[in-house]
Amino acid sequence: MNKIKNYFKNLLEGKIPLFIAFWFWFIFISFFIEVFFQIESLNNTFYETNYSQLLLYIFILIYSIIIFIIIFRSANRYKGSKVWSFLSKTIITINLFLSLSYSIDIIKFYFLEDYAIEKEITDFKKNLPMQVDSVSILIDIYKKNKTIFYNYQLFNVSLNEEKDKNRFKRQIQNSLCEDEVSLSLLKKDYILDYEYINEKEEKVINIQTKKENCGNSIYDLEILNEVLKKQRMN
Repeated sequence: MNKIKNYFKNLLEGKIPLFIAFWFWFIFISFFIEVFFQIESLNNTFYETNYSQLLLYIFILIYSIIIFIIIFRSANRYKGSKVWSFLSKTIITINLFLSLSYSIDIIKFYFLEDYAIEKEITDFKKNLPMQVDSVSILIDIYKKNKTIFYNYQLFNVSLNEEKDKNRFKRQIQNSLCEDEVSLSLLKKDYILDYEYINEKEEKVINIQTKKENCGNSIYDLEILNEVLKKQRMN
C-alpha cells in the first residue's frame, strides 16, 4: 500500500520518468478513457441530457488538469533532449486548452436548454436528408426561438382533399403526442412545426403542434413511467 502511495506521490511531483508519464499516463490512459466514453455515448438519446455523461466530462477535465501538472513537472526534471521536453509541454498544454474549451461547451449543453437543443439539431442535420419511411424523407430541421421546424418531402401520397389533410394531420399529431422525445419538447412549451412538400417540391400541408393539441394525456406517459418505476423498486 505504501509503495502505491509513494508511486503516485512521485508521479504528482514529476519524479516519474517523462517517457512513462507521457506515453502511459497521458497517451495510453487518455485513449482508454476516450474509448470508454465513446461506448457510454452510444446510450445517449436525442434531446435528452444524460447526467452520468456529465460526470464523465468532469472526470476528463480533472484528469486533463492533473496530467498537465504531472507532465510539466516531469518535463522540468528531464535531463535529456530539450526538444522532447518542449514538445511534451506543448502537446499537454494544447490538450488542456482543448479540454477547457470543450468543458465550457458541455456546461452550456447541460445547463442552457436552448443551447443544448440547438446543438443536438446541428449534429442531427449532418445526417440529412434521412429516409423516415417508404413515403417520406426528412430534408431539413432547424430552430427559431421556441419553434422547431421539420421539412419533409412526400412521395406517392395524395392530400388533395381536405378530409385527407385533416386525417393526415391527426395521425401526425397523435404520433407526436405519443412519442417520448416530442413530448419532452412540447412540455417545455416548444412548438413542433412540420411542413410537407410533394415530389415537385410544392407545399402540401403545414402541421403545427403545441402541447395543447395533446390534451391532458400529455402527462400520461410520464405518470405511467413513474408507476412502472415504483413497481420495479418494489
